[in-house]
Amino acid sequence: MKKKLLILLTAAVVFADNEPLSTVKKEILNLKREQIQKDTSAATDSWISPLIFSLSINKNEGSTQNSSEVKSASVNWNQDLFRSGGIYYTIEQSKATGAANLLGVDIQESAYFKQLYTLKAQIERDKLNQTQDELTLKNMDIDLLIIKAKYKAGLSDISELNQATINRDGARTNLIVVKNALFSEMFELKKLVSTDDLDSISLPDIPTLSKEEYLQQNLELLQYSKQNAAQEASWKNTRSAYLPKLTFNGSYGQEEYKSDLVNYNGNAYSYGLTLSIPLDINTKDTIESAKLQYLQTKSSQNDRKLELEQEYEKHINNIRDYREKISVADEMIKMYDELYEFTKQQVATGFKSQYDLESLDNSVKIQKLEKEIQNYNILIEKITLYFDTKH
Repeated sequence: MKKKLLILLTAAVVFADNEPLSTVKKEILNLKREQIQKDTSAATDSWISPLIFSLSINKNEGSTQNSSEVKSASVNWNQDLFRSGGIYYTIEQSKATGAANLLGVDIQESAYFKQLYTLKAQIERDKLNQTQDELTLKNMDIDLLIIKAKYKAGLSDISELNQATINRDGARTNLIVVKNALFSEMFELKKLVSTDDLDSISLPDIPTLSKEEYLQQNLELLQYSKQNAAQEASWKNTRSAYLPKLTFNGSYGQEEYKSDLVNYNGNAYSYGLTLSIPLDINTKDTIESAKLQYLQTKSSQNDRKLELEQEYEKHINNIRDYREKISVADEMIKMYDELYEFTKQQVATGFKSQYDLESLDNSVKIQKLEKEIQNYNILIEKITLYFDTKH
């Protein structure tokens, strides 16, 4: 219960902060929901037959028969009163189909938010990547200067100099790549939001869902459940169509009849009940086909559940890997800090250069940035899991 409450509270944090999703996209989603609700309401009442209002005028004239004129206005209603459960299953199928369609809109909306917050997290991460690559490039420049000086002094060979040059060029290439990635991510994010100020979009603090929570609230599985209910009702509705049906038939109207022999002006009405049982050679096959469709949907749900279990494990394993990288970065920071203090003393005594100290300082900063980068990678995995669920 506490976990479910945590999810609900987190959802409030995510969506209370002036939803960043573009106004147009929100309007489209709302219109889709409204249309589905109207369609569901109409489908739920589809078993109720309409009243048919009709007007007619007929004239007969001829030399061998009396001339006559008939005017009539009537209301007719043919309504099924009993379909061996068919009316109930029609209502149930309509409600389940409507619920499944609404979940389809929820899936689309969650996909928007997943993409939006993933892009925002990627942008923040890649800004750190850019700073990290700039520091790495500085270290590559320092290495190149040192090796170049050693080469000129005859203390290094050309292969070591070439390798340092290649490493420096690789760092420059990485910096170009991350800048291009940032531009692309910002471009894609602007297509989803109502503001050009991307810095104003805040990232939510999302919990790590348990497998049970993830599967119980998974939007795809919830939609499958409603589709299963709709298919089951459809199968039972098909079966009821071949069982006894009781129908009320009624009409009421006003009729005016004029002829050379008689005139009449008054009410005309009729009513009755009809009991019918269809006899169709294809009854069994039609019912079995509807049942097999229901069983296919149910099997598809079970298959998708197995796939989602594996996807959950993949994301959790990724989170575990990123946390291990954070631990490695902590170890590297500790090592570089020790080396920095040692080198600082060596610089003071003239045994090490200022370049060595600057390189170690950059290395410490790179590892600290690495920890932040991995935290963003963890958040991206959590975003994926969270927005696969209903909240």
